[in-house]
Amino acid sequence: MNSSGHNLFHCGTLTYTKPALAVLFFWLLWGDFCYMLMETVTPSIMPLRFKDLGATNTEMGLILGTIPGIVYSLLNPIISFKSDRFRSRWGRRIPFILGSVPFLVICLMILAFGDQVGYWIHGKIGTEAISANRVAIWTFGVFLVIFTFFNTFVTSVFWYLFNDVVPEHLLARFMSWFRIISLGSAALYNFCIFRFAGTHATQIFIGAAILYGVGFTMMCLNVKEGEYPPPPPYVGGKVGPIAAIQTFGKECHSHSHYWYLWISVFIGSIGGGVVTFSLLFSMAIGLDLAHIGYINGTVSTVVGILILGSGWLADKYHPIRVVVVGGILNLLVVLPANLVWIFWHPSPEKAFIVALTIAVGFGAPVAALQGVWDPPMLMRLFPRERYGQFCATHAVWRAMGGIAGGALAGGYLDVMAHFVGRERAYFFIPLWQLVFGIPSFIILLKLFKSWKRHGGDASYKPPLPGRSC
Repeated sequence: MNSSGHNLFHCGTLTYTKPALAVLFFWLLWGDFCYMLMETVTPSIMPLRFKDLGATNTEMGLILGTIPGIVYSLLNPIISFKSDRFRSRWGRRIPFILGSVPFLVICLMILAFGDQVGYWIHGKIGTEAISANRVAIWTFGVFLVIFTFFNTFVTSVFWYLFNDVVPEHLLARFMSWFRIISLGSAALYNFCIFRFAGTHATQIFIGAAILYGVGFTMMCLNVKEGEYPPPPPYVGGKVGPIAAIQTFGKECHSHSHYWYLWISVFIGSIGGGVVTFSLLFSMAIGLDLAHIGYINGTVSTVVGILILGSGWLADKYHPIRVVVVGGILNLLVVLPANLVWIFWHPSPEKAFIVALTIAVGFGAPVAALQGVWDPPMLMRLFPRERYGQFCATHAVWRAMGGIAGGALAGGYLDVMAHFVGRERAYFFIPLWQLVFGIPSFIILLKLFKSWKRHGGDASYKPPLPGRSC
């Protein structure tokens, strides 16, 4: 992949002029904008809906974390593996993405009226053995699982599309803009829309569905994939689902170098199981939705600016070093700073100022440093010819950690609520993250040492599957 003297840019069999490349970037970034807005809506609103319906923390952890994590961890490797080897006139990525669009739109529309659908079902059942709110909670849960099923086709494949259509020497610059658009869409949502989440959730879901349905379809129809070589054979030259499973497992789990990453991600994701309750944590310390939206929007804006600098640092010093520095600062500064709420309960005005200071002054710089983990660090660590498979494995281990974390974190908060009260229990969220963040970081350091042993800056080559340490 390189540019010629005639201002032509190549990616596999694809060739672009500068204007054509600009058009490609526009449609990919437009798709990212629509997708990120849609992705932001569900996790930001559903905790509020569940809290209003009287769901327990354990139920929220299961419905928002554990069950979707199970669906994702089962489907992601299958979709990624099949997509790598899929061949059609429309490419190997676009069919998976475009085919899921109508189903996601329908799910979002149903989620917009999920509580009403639940009440209607309760009325049809005609039983007093279970409350209408309980039926509404699990109605939401069922449609969230269906939503996760179809959304996994996008989350599994969308990121691989960039590697297939963007010239390699422009990928870093493209990913910088990609991050900025993602953070910009999150900032727009938090500044302008999130404050209405408590009163206009239905309208927000409908708006997200329409924008995603129209916008993402436009992207899929305007981005063209090139031709691919024949798919690689399975291990041993065999065929069938058993051979596919053996190939996936052997190629992605036969080297200790990658096990450091899988275990670090798994443990870190258990710690991340409390992220589902971040909104409730913010409300517990005295912030309203307008305050929360302002803080989140400001953080997204600041991270969007700082990530250009962290991207430059990653190019200069390698992403893994930047991620390690971010991990150190997270454990020594960000999480300890958030433990202040266990001991100090200021007025809402002071809470807003302190929370904004911690989030923007400490959290945003660390988030910018850790933002080069995925995908810049993974692109530099994984074998390029097996990139989709290794990304899927990374996602599976992250999802399995999320499965465990969602269930355990919800139970942890319910136990804490028994001792300190439901609202105060959320103050102990940073403690949970710290407990799991420390061992996750220690194993990340082992990955860093292994990276150096395999060549480091000068000559790193991803260890080939099947080769022993």
